[in-house]
Amino acid sequence: MDFSLLGLWSQMGVVAKLVVIILLGMSGFAIWIAIDRLILFGKGRKGSMGYLAALQPLIGAQANLEQAASLGEMYKEAPLARVIGTGLSEFQTGLYQLGAAASDTIEMELLLHGVGRSMERARKRELAGLQRGLPVLATIASSAPFVGLFGTVFGIITAFEQMADPSKGGGGGLATVSAGIAEALLTTAVGLAVAIVSVWFYNFFTNRVEELGTLMEDASGELSDRLMHGSRVGRAATVQGAA
Repeated sequence: MDFSLLGLWSQMGVVAKLVVIILLGMSGFAIWIAIDRLILFGKGRKGSMGYLAALQPLIGAQANLEQAASLGEMYKEAPLARVIGTGLSEFQTGLYQLGAAASDTIEMELLLHGVGRSMERARKRELAGLQRGLPVLATIASSAPFVGLFGTVFGIITAFEQMADPSKGGGGGLATVSAGIAEALLTTAVGLAVAIVSVWFYNFFTNRVEELGTLMEDASGELSDRLMHGSRVGRAATVQGAA
């Protein structure tokens, strides 16, 4: 009896082979998603950190909102650039529409509130994009053991049929059904391996999504605070000039 992988494969029944093929397909799909997310998260984090470093001087004491708003063109693969860029564009458009009313405290508060909502919507869109494929990983991780168990059940059934059928060597004890039992255990092992790898990938990328989400939330909040502070300083300067 050949208990190598090729030997077991040649002795497997149709159902067990189909189960293994399905599991290998699930494994390949999970690896493809993992590679795609690795590339996306790597570029996204690197671009976001670079964008944040370039943005800091532009929204400081000597703010240059026009240049800050156009900075996102240089960091198109950075999720943070799209979130902050949305807020800056919304703020610039609001200032233009307000005109002279921009000196009104209430109008400015409403504008900044709208900017915050725009960035929050952009952040949710970016998080949804980053999470693409992760539900599939979770589904593979949870279902792979059951798919393997399905093959195991049929392998055990085959083993007992061989044990009961005299024409197939039945009555010889476990030696006559060892191939069927090995076939059953092999499908379980493959299912568990696929599930374990998928769970690792899922947890890893979930943590990366949370990290980028926190980074975008912190940066959005800091931008709102700086815009608020800048508007207050501008109104104070206007009042002093009028006096």
